[in-house]
Order: sequence, then structure tokens, then C-alpha cells
Amino acid sequence: MKQDNTAKALEKFGKYLVKESRKNLTRKNKNVTNKLYDSLDYDYKVMPNSMSFDFLMEEYGEWVDKGRKAGKNPPFSAIREWVENRKIQFRSNKGRFETYDQTAWKIVKSIGKKGIPASDFYSRPFKLGYTKLPNEIAEAYALDIEDFFDYTIDKLNEQYKNGGN
Repeated sequence: MKQDNTAKALEKFGKYLVKESRKNLTRKNKNVTNKLYDSLDYDYKVMPNSMSFDFLMEEYGEWVDKGRKAGKNPPFSAIREWVENRKIQFRSNKGRFETYDQTAWKIVKSIGKKGIPASDFYSRPFKLGYTKLPNEIAEAYALDIEDFFDYTIDKLNEQYKNGGN
């Protein structure tokens, strides 16, 4: 049985999720290098007895979305890269610019101590889109069943007209 309508419903949900997540990254000023923005994608499969949907992104996207609780330092290399991409350099007590490494280390310690608030850049659109999804999937699946029955009846009628072959 073809499941074109079900696939279209999942495709629509995936496009919505990527579009809204990208908007949120930009709106919340979380889009420095476009690396996370460009990595947002989805994959779905519709099989005869099941379906699956995966939202894809850079691994660190989870931290951007959910934030980070205090108590554990983030990886230095990721913060170092972020600091350099944003051209952030703190000043020492003497007014001199610190190196990117020094600035990154201070940020790592601060995140470890205070944490980072969640941005919900993809969690929010996922929740909003997911509330509509069961109805859309049910309607799409019903259309696929209807198409299947129409196809089956047409084939049976054709066989009947041809003398049962």
C-alpha cells in the first residue's frame, strides 16, 4: 500500500520544524557561524506497519536548546571556538586585552558555576507542531487507506470485466 499522504504529513512537519528552529536561532542571536543553523534537517520513513521521524542537528545543539545546569564545565575547545568566532576578549585589571584562551577559560568556569539558560529554539516549535501531528497523520493515513481501497476495487472491477483473469 502506498502511503503518500502520510509521508506528506511527515514532510510538512519536518519543514515546519526546521524553518521555525532556524527562525528562533536567528531571533535569539544564537546563530554565529551558521554551523548549527545549516545542520538542521529531518529524516522520516513510512513503512507498511510503522513510521519514524528524526530531527537532525549538530551535537551541541542539545546544549543550545536545553541549556546547561551548573556544576559541570563545558568543553574548553567549543567555548574557545565560540569566543574567537564572536571576537570576544575580556580586559585584564590593567586594561589590556586577554587572549582568546584566557577569555574562554573564564567563560568555561562561569558556565560551570552558573549554568546556561535554555533557548528552546527547537523544543518549542516541536511541541507546537507535535500537538497537531497526530490528527494530521491520522487524516493522512485514512486518505492512504481510502486510496488503497479505491485501487483494489478498480483492480477487482477490471478483473471482473476481463472474465476473472
